[in-house]
Amino acid sequence: MSAVDRAYCIADLKRLARKRIPNFAFDYIEEGCNDGIAVSHNRQALDSVQLVSQYTAQYQEPNLTTTLFGRQYDAPVGIAPLGLSGLVWPKASIMHARTARQANVPFVLSTVSTISIETAAQHAANNLWFQLYPPADREICLDLLSRTQAVGCTNLVVTIDVPTPSRRIKALKSGLSVPPKISVGSIWQSCLRPQWSLATVAAGLPQFANLTPYMDTKTMAMADAAEFIRNTLRDVVDLAYLQWLRQHWHGQLIVKGVMSVADAKAIRDIGADGIIVSNHGGRQLDAAPSPVMLLPDIMQEVGADMTVLADSGVESGVDVARYLALGAQAVLSGRPFMYGVGAGGQAGSDKCIELLRLELQQVMSQLHCGRVDDFPNYLYHF
Repeated sequence: MSAVDRAYCIADLKRLARKRIPNFAFDYIEEGCNDGIAVSHNRQALDSVQLVSQYTAQYQEPNLTTTLFGRQYDAPVGIAPLGLSGLVWPKASIMHARTARQANVPFVLSTVSTISIETAAQHAANNLWFQLYPPADREICLDLLSRTQAVGCTNLVVTIDVPTPSRRIKALKSGLSVPPKISVGSIWQSCLRPQWSLATVAAGLPQFANLTPYMDTKTMAMADAAEFIRNTLRDVVDLAYLQWLRQHWHGQLIVKGVMSVADAKAIRDIGADGIIVSNHGGRQLDAAPSPVMLLPDIMQEVGADMTVLADSGVESGVDVARYLALGAQAVLSGRPFMYGVGAGGQAGSDKCIELLRLELQQVMSQLHCGRVDDFPNYLYHF
């Protein structure tokens, strides 16, 4: 039995990943912005959500299936968009795409992933969603939309909560950047993780595969390429930009990073199909509240008009259940799937979704909750 097989919770995968990947890569997954207060608040807020069993109600076998945007999935859990995933383990996004296809859950590919839309579609098939950081150059944006449509992807996730880069202190101190800064410390950390180092050397340094078609990679130095990416990705996504996207994207438009009722209403009113209530896992604004605190009010205002998902702070199937009880129709998870590939590559990624599903199923059985849609009936109000 492998170490991944002996992982009984996401925390076990996290411990395995810490031993298998360099510290700077582990910090990239774990760290929030500034002092990490928003990350701590996410944990505290989720822990405060309690569920009440209904033992005298007729027992029903748990059914984890859920329908999102006209398609049925086998669990109300998806893989959140993960930028620069190849830093954690080479071909990590391919592994996540395969996991999503095998488990029949959504896989949201980041604009700044280390694999392209076309490669992701080969491995995720109809489970692919595409997350867009809208470029300032409208022609590049339209081409990204065209490529997304060409591979049969109909769900576009637009992230709005990155108007400026966040300050992640460990990353700044370690020199984690694009292009990567080679230092004595990073070389030493890599030497301490020979399996990661050999795999990385074999695969080559991670690249932003979705954006390389718009760069002259033959003549452009790596530092110039990084500067091109920084200047190309639009810093601010406002309502006018979302309206423009709504006019040019004919599939499902889902807006990620919604953290207020006012934003949820404005996004609904321009014709978006869904939102993701999220504080970016505590990685952008350290003073941000947890989505737990805002989700009930947002659901009350727009829940009848659009699909509402949530993410941030998910570390278990119990956390998934908590967000579902607050009204979310599905939950995205990011860090656990990064820990999975860090712990054991494809096997670790597959283990992550297996654990989340098993834990969610156990909660449903304990509550006597037969369907995902029924979770709000079990929320304890205090």
